[in-house]
Amino acid sequence: MNRFDVKEAWSTRDFNRYQEIAANNLLYDHRLRAYTPTKWFSPCFEHKIEDAIDLIANGTQQVTCEPKFAKNVNSYSIPSVLPELKVVASIFRSLNLAQKVEIEYLSRSSGRSTRVIAPHTLIKTGNFVYVRAFDHKSGEFRSFKLNRVIASRESEITLDEHQKKAFDPDWNTKENVVVGINGSPENPEAIAFDYGLESGELTICMNKALVPFFLSDWNIAPLGFNDLPDRLFPLKVLKINTM
Repeated sequence: MNRFDVKEAWSTRDFNRYQEIAANNLLYDHRLRAYTPTKWFSPCFEHKIEDAIDLIANGTQQVTCEPKFAKNVNSYSIPSVLPELKVVASIFRSLNLAQKVEIEYLSRSSGRSTRVIAPHTLIKTGNFVYVRAFDHKSGEFRSFKLNRVIASRESEITLDEHQKKAFDPDWNTKENVVVGINGSPENPEAIAFDYGLESGELTICMNKALVPFFLSDWNIAPLGFNDLPDRLFPLKVLKINTM
């Protein structure tokens, strides 16, 4: 009703019509007071995963206007590699319902494996999308890259209290990341102007779990890597203070 700005009677009519089209897709859960997908759910409509992520993360959807208003504009971005929506739909549902989900995941360190995770937050970075979750395999909270999920399905394992977001130490720890100019560029004032540095520094406060993404997206040299070329890494971390 909120999403499409329609009245309850019209919403009921839409649900009834959908049930006629796909009678085996939804069941009414009296405990949740909502319709839930069945285990054999098969979508009647195809949606782009990018649109689903924007809707979940920002509550918005993109609108494409044709023709373009200006013909002399060129933009470039690295194309993101994301799985099909049906592959990760169970993860999105578990985020909303605070439930666990079983995934097949391709890790850089351990290869392909089956894991049970308890997702609590979707993380959008410059080039990738991650899900922050408690991982049964390691017994820790970790960030999983969405495009490495090969399959996902609902899990019957109960979510324990210590596996919720409130108990994620890196998520609930704030850090002040102080960055400054890296190396000895010819015109450091240009870099200071680019990034809004004041007195040669910029302090960003964020969750500890988000610091690696921040450094990667901004091409900031981490602590202990002072020899990275300033043309590729115009900024470097000067210090990190835990709050």
